Parts: sequence; structure tokens; C-alpha cells
Amino acid sequence: MNSSHDDKNRSKDNSSFGDNPWRAMGLIGSVGGTIGVCLGLGYWIGGMTDGSEGSEYGSIVGMAVGFVVAVFMTILLIRAFTGGKAK
Repeated sequence: MNSSHDDKNRSKDNSSFGDNPWRAMGLIGSVGGTIGVCLGLGYWIGGMTDGSEGSEYGSIVGMAVGFVVAVFMTILLIRAFTGGKAK
């Protein structure tokens, strides 16, 4: 076994996403799920307002609002995963 790939030789002080692929995959999954849920909820809420108001563009507006919320949620997720160091 090559000693450069041995986890025992790694410094715990310098842990980052490059050192822990599971943590990086967790971030990617969380971001994808957040974007999907925000867009889906925006579309659904916009569709509900379409039915009550009789308009035809509520779903699009709902998805746009969902996208804006998803961007802010993604920023918060990245800050949480990186320990608040993301700017």
C-alpha cells in the first residue's frame, strides 16, 4: 500500500473537501436537493395561485421566486459545510 494514500498520514488540522470525498458528495447532494425542492414548491405554489386568480403565469413566477430562494439556501449550505468561511 502506498503511504501517500494512507489516511493515518493525513493531518486532521487541514481537512477540506479534497480530503473527504463523502463530505463533498454530501454537499453536492444537499445543493441538488435544495434546488429541486425550491423549484418544485415554487411551481406548485404558483400553480395554486393560477387556479385561484385565473392567471396563466403564476407557475413561472413561482419557479423564479423558488430559484432565488434556492440560491440563498445554497449559499447558506456552503457556508455551513465550510464552517462559515465562504464569502
